[in-house]
Amino acid sequence: MNKKEAYGVLSKLCKVNLPFIWTSIWFWAGKYARALDYINTVYDENCAVLDVYCWRGILYYFSNDHNYAIDNLEKAERANPKKLEIKYLLAEIYFESAHIKKAQIRYRALLGNSDYKTFGLYGIGNCLLKTNHHVEALGFFNKALSYAKLEYIPKILNKKGLCLMELNKIEEAIRCFEECVRFVPTDYSVQLNLALALGKSKKYKEAAVVYKNIIKKMPHNLIVINNFASCLAACHDYNEALNYCNKGLKIDPGNPDLLINKGYCLYKLGRYNNSLECLNEAEKILKDDIILTNNKALCLMALEKYDDALKLFDSLLKSNNSDDLMLNKAYCLVKKGMYSEALIYLLKIKDERIKNFDYFTLKGICFEHLGNHEAAVENYNKSLNMAR
Repeated sequence: MNKKEAYGVLSKLCKVNLPFIWTSIWFWAGKYARALDYINTVYDENCAVLDVYCWRGILYYFSNDHNYAIDNLEKAERANPKKLEIKYLLAEIYFESAHIKKAQIRYRALLGNSDYKTFGLYGIGNCLLKTNHHVEALGFFNKALSYAKLEYIPKILNKKGLCLMELNKIEEAIRCFEECVRFVPTDYSVQLNLALALGKSKKYKEAAVVYKNIIKKMPHNLIVINNFASCLAACHDYNEALNYCNKGLKIDPGNPDLLINKGYCLYKLGRYNNSLECLNEAEKILKDDIILTNNKALCLMALEKYDDALKLFDSLLKSNNSDDLMLNKAYCLVKKGMYSEALIYLLKIKDERIKNFDYFTLKGICFEHLGNHEAAVENYNKSLNMAR
């Protein structure tokens, strides 16, 4: 809930008189403590005046004192249990304070009123999204959109997009965020969600364009810098990705995500020792990270330290039996001339997306060295067909 939304509700709840005007001035100036002092001076401390409870609730809320905010608004609700404006304010603060059940009860109370129906549907959707009931949440966001006025559509679309991402409906999420951006082209939180969705869809060039636009306005945001560098690396622009990693590390030299990203770029640029140094530095901060350890193993392989690399792959495969790791270990075993062992890992791979040019080439090499020439030719042919 932002200040404009809160003030709009207060304007409906409270009498517009001199105390209201003075309190409003302090409110918009961000002088919440001053506003509270003014209210406590104007009104008796124990006076059960609805306006006072509501003002106090909002002022405490924007002072980040949610407990006092809830206490005052609950008193207001007891004084006038039918006022939907109070229920709305309570619902918003309950939600932000992680009292999801209480928030949902107040949001449901809004559904019977045409002025508050959209807020109720949107609020319930947020509660369901927060508790990982994504399918149900999506239904409420869609209903909210059908009733929403133009000014409320962007924030509903944004939450709907997040819901679709959780449901792994990435293309639908992208369309949702793109529509949202058309409504609010300067909302960089929406652009960031769009970039994340494009990255998940492996549309790295498109994601990089969005991140570059965000960086112009948020040049010191390390998450944006790191994600932009990742997209550049995915587009094989390792030098530019490395440049942005270095920019981020000037801001925070110990950022493990940027160190991992930088290590990967250095690896791709053939600077294996530099990459290993970078990854070792990241490991001091981030222990037992799969990506970091995998990248270290790849560096060790490139430096022909196959036994050290195999130890790392073995440690990873104990806790994460992923096909990507098995392919990397198989490659390391082939480099050591351990073809039977490599073939065992290659045959364990089930994910069809992993069965690419490298996969069939490695299988061909294993079969050839094991004397099964027919199987070797078959796999080499498959790899050649993929290369065309």
